[in-house]
Amino acid sequence: MLKQYIALALMLVFSFSLYAQETKKDVNKLSRDEVLEMTIEDLSNYDLEEIMKIMDIVGASTIEELYELLLNKDVTSASKSEESLFDSPLSTTVLSHDQILASGATCFEEALRMVPGVIVREKTNGNFDVHIRGNDNLPAKNMMLYSENSQTLVMINSRPVFNYSHGGTLWESLPVSFEDVDRIEVVRGPSSALYGPNAVSGVINIITADITKETPLVSGNVKAGNLNSYIGDIAFRKQINDKFGFGVTANYETRDRENDKIYVYNGLTQNTTTGEYEPKYRLDSQPTANGYYSMDEIRRLYVVDGENTYKVFPEKGETGTFDNGEIITIYGPDDIFLHPENAKERYAVNGYVELSPNKSTNINITGGYQHSDVLTSTMGDMPTPYSGKISKTGYIDLRASIKDFSFQANYNGGDIDFMTGNEGFELDLHQYNATAEYNLKLNKIAIRPGLNYQHISYDDSPYILSEGRGYLNGQKDIEIMAGSLRLDYKPTDNLRLIAALRTEKYNHPDDFYTSWQFVGSYKLNDNHIFRAVYSRANQSSFLVNAHSNYTWNLINRSFPKIMQFNGNKEYDLLTTDMFELGYRIRPAKNILVDLEAFYNTSNNFGALMPSNTSLAVFNPFDVINGVALPDVNAHVTMEYQNTDLKSKQKGLSMSIDWVISEKLIANAHFTYQQTKLDNYNKVSRDEVIAHQAGTLMYDPDLENKISIAMNNYGAGVLGGTIDPTQVEYVIATTTSNYPTNIKNDYEHKSTPSYFGGFSLTYRPIEKLEILPNAYFYGDQTFENQYGAIDIDSKFIFNTTVNYKATDKLTLSLSGKNLLGNDSQEFAYMDNIPTMVYIGASFKF
Repeated sequence: MLKQYIALALMLVFSFSLYAQETKKDVNKLSRDEVLEMTIEDLSNYDLEEIMKIMDIVGASTIEELYELLLNKDVTSASKSEESLFDSPLSTTVLSHDQILASGATCFEEALRMVPGVIVREKTNGNFDVHIRGNDNLPAKNMMLYSENSQTLVMINSRPVFNYSHGGTLWESLPVSFEDVDRIEVVRGPSSALYGPNAVSGVINIITADITKETPLVSGNVKAGNLNSYIGDIAFRKQINDKFGFGVTANYETRDRENDKIYVYNGLTQNTTTGEYEPKYRLDSQPTANGYYSMDEIRRLYVVDGENTYKVFPEKGETGTFDNGEIITIYGPDDIFLHPENAKERYAVNGYVELSPNKSTNINITGGYQHSDVLTSTMGDMPTPYSGKISKTGYIDLRASIKDFSFQANYNGGDIDFMTGNEGFELDLHQYNATAEYNLKLNKIAIRPGLNYQHISYDDSPYILSEGRGYLNGQKDIEIMAGSLRLDYKPTDNLRLIAALRTEKYNHPDDFYTSWQFVGSYKLNDNHIFRAVYSRANQSSFLVNAHSNYTWNLINRSFPKIMQFNGNKEYDLLTTDMFELGYRIRPAKNILVDLEAFYNTSNNFGALMPSNTSLAVFNPFDVINGVALPDVNAHVTMEYQNTDLKSKQKGLSMSIDWVISEKLIANAHFTYQQTKLDNYNKVSRDEVIAHQAGTLMYDPDLENKISIAMNNYGAGVLGGTIDPTQVEYVIATTTSNYPTNIKNDYEHKSTPSYFGGFSLTYRPIEKLEILPNAYFYGDQTFENQYGAIDIDSKFIFNTTVNYKATDKLTLSLSGKNLLGNDSQEFAYMDNIPTMVYIGASFKF
């Protein structure tokens, strides 16, 4: 704690001791576009006489009007057409490049804490969970995979960067960094009618900067902090003439954890006699349970399962071989946790080419490569919430516009290992996307038809020893064809009516899905605008849901013996309907307030859950030869299944931007939400298996069923219809009976009931900028298949001090989590300590 107070004191001393003369852009040479690109912070560099000249350049009659122009930035993601933020028909927020840098954020995810309605929780140093409004971890009591946000579509220049294998966004694999970006636009609420599937809770569109004559030739940012945290990016960009520009950017990031320990759960078992929970793990013969363990301890950690003892994380080859001679375990704990002391390492390079053959034609070509290696929450099923993830991907993106016609085509491909040290989770990726749209502008209506095609394939075959050892076992594909139509009608200057429809045809499921968006906005005057939205959006199909084909021969538990995971190609896709009311008001020219009330319902949730459990004899040949008694164990079939679960969420968000004076700006946002569940069957996978297996084992006719199964097997062997070398077990009895623990109006607490943030930007002198800011959320309860964990509410206080040494160099000092609350933000993951960064931004 003392170190943290010392760091805070040093920041204050630093902030009030620096002073130097700054060079500003000559006000007499500023263009209107350059002024409109300014931030309020840029404006505060100028004295009163210069500000008056700037007002003349943009035609503002008062300083308040100038503030209004700079507050009310243009946005494109809400309607695919450029318009002012105040007039945006949807709940929209824009973060500018300068705003992100000034805040002291170290990555995009952290910067999103400044956006209303966005929940951001840190897992390990630099790795975050990001959700818009919530509905996270549904259905609960399941694998950690279902805590991933698969309902928000993240894009770079409208290019989807979505993980279609498991669902969600691999934030660490985004190739761009701060110096690439002009702004981030966030649209809250279902938006599939505009951008396609997976924009269920909203859209995050990262928009890169255009190359203009004002673009610096060289620019970049560097940061260094504790826990060996080093972050940097650099850009070289040049506009050769009005028709051609190019650029190259690169970025790098590495961060460590506070220690190299790994949390292991599922370490308790219930005593059938006393009903008490007891440790089922053994470390050096001593009982132990859930907890953090070093790698040395993990190698000595055993599980006691009935009369059997297994290693929790067996070494390579330690668990024996299959009948074909292949070893069962081809990776050991050192392969699963390659470098547990590291949280994140990534690097990327990007290239840009911009062509403007004439005034009505623009062509942008972008390409790049990234490599990332992180330790974060697992996307599989292990006795630990941690796993490594390695991604090596490249992309190329073509965007072209000719008058009112626009076209975009892109490819993303490479190699992603979703769970290092686990066979079958490394995949080759190929993703193609093409969109064509035409914006027909008539008198009072704009009509925008469009076509879209996506083809996504993943293939695990290059990384498995033989077919059957992966969860896909070969190349599997998703194909989506879509047509869309958007009508934007303004019958009067104040009234605006929007209708957007999009229909998608999937190969799996073999069906059509339609999403829509109906918007009405009424601008009472320049200071008041009301809006109402009704929209529907759906997820796409994911490979793990549709195509799973994985036989899990369990090696560290005695029951069940085999779990077979099967996908379901024809499952129903998750769908959300939302009703929203919004109101934007300028109570004064220097204040902008945005209010939004929303209610949404979501259906067609699904999960890989047991469809049936069988009791089988796993040594049938020995039994019929009279050399052994029957080895009876369970065979479980897991299948992706839709549930009857329905989520109902209601909430309110408010944000305020207030330019108090030339030296002081305040921003704040707050969201309150409540999520209730109907038809929620509160049972985990293991509880279903225990119920089904218990039903079978207490069947009074079980012995007779086993005898009949063995007699049929023996007759088949004697008759030559059964090859005993190919048939390893014989199923005696099966049940699909399901336990029911149905809950209605059940309060879902994985999403905090409230969250928000605030910031101040204070410039006591021209060269010095002090930005105290905070992010907070309420308490939560996270449920997965191994139990429930309470996550305490948290208030995260940060401060960044920026000092402009010259107009080309800015120095910064940032302190994060300065109150020293190092509690976990995400279930089972790392405690998050205080961090201190020093940095510099430069442009030449």
